[in-house]
Amino acid sequence: MIYKAIILFFLSTFKYAMTIPPIVFYFDYKEALVISIGGGLFGIFFFRFVWKWIIIFWNKYVLKKQCAEPVPIKITKRKRYIVRMKNKYGYWGVIILTPVLLSIPLGVFLLQRYFRFHKYKFITLSLVLSIWGFIIVTFLSFVVNFNYFGL
Repeated sequence: MIYKAIILFFLSTFKYAMTIPPIVFYFDYKEALVISIGGGLFGIFFFRFVWKWIIIFWNKYVLKKQCAEPVPIKITKRKRYIVRMKNKYGYWGVIILTPVLLSIPLGVFLLQRYFRFHKYKFITLSLVLSIWGFIIVTFLSFVVNFNYFGL
């Protein structure tokens, strides 16, 4: 059982909303809250530092080499998606959609790259992630415990 908890904890660092149903299915309410919210918070702070160092390395070494040789910018679907998310939803949209629709690494990257001057961005993201986790785990625990929908 501890192996399932560890695996689901680390899976929730990447795709938060997808791992909550298995967590609720295997564990009771309090354990599900701790595993899901703990994994999400670990993912936020882990990817915060990973993206910070990747962005610093990229700006310092890769872009410096590219300045000598101008390379045309290639527009890909991923780049288009990231810019569309930033322009359409803004800061609060990224904060609210990261735990549910976006993955945690993508949401943290968007915050780190495009909203770096917001002072409390990771505290806000942690709070929103905790609220989403509480809502989803409570709802799914209610559904599983009372056997609605034949689960």
